[in-house]
Amino acid sequence: MRLAVLFALAFTLVACDSGRPSAPVRNGPEAGIEVRFPVAVGRPVVNLRLAVTDLEKARGLMGTAQLPETEGMAFLYERAQRASFWMRDTPLDLDIAFVSAEGVILEVRTMRALDLTSVESKSNDVRLAVEMPAGWFERQRVTAGARVDLEAVRLGLTARGFDPKRYLP
Repeated sequence: MRLAVLFALAFTLVACDSGRPSAPVRNGPEAGIEVRFPVAVGRPVVNLRLAVTDLEKARGLMGTAQLPETEGMAFLYERAQRASFWMRDTPLDLDIAFVSAEGVILEVRTMRALDLTSVESKSNDVRLAVEMPAGWFERQRVTAGARVDLEAVRLGLTARGFDPKRYLP
């Protein structure tokens, strides 16, 4: 019963998001995929969900009809690779930044709603990818060369119960 109350409280806090970055909401001993973590992407701080498991990465933002301007999702990988994304069952346009292990944005691409064409990184050095609402990177003037706050991502991974060293050197 206590766990159900904690879950309901966490859901209520997440559902009532004011759009401003905030401290992560914990939902028991480990935070789940729905918990957002404040992370600087360039200068702006946004709330990111962390997709870590294969299932979380496969699902991504599928079914998400709206995404607040200050919210997105980060996808984490255990080793550097060429990353590939598509928009199956994702009814909104998104921008994606491919990011190196050092937190440097390598490139930003736009993905169109429901498009099954793969959007692949040019680099083989991608350790994480950040999806934001389409046009966000341009509106915020966040371009290749800008940095993602990896310490904030490490804190989020720890809160989710993952070892950050597996994903970020």
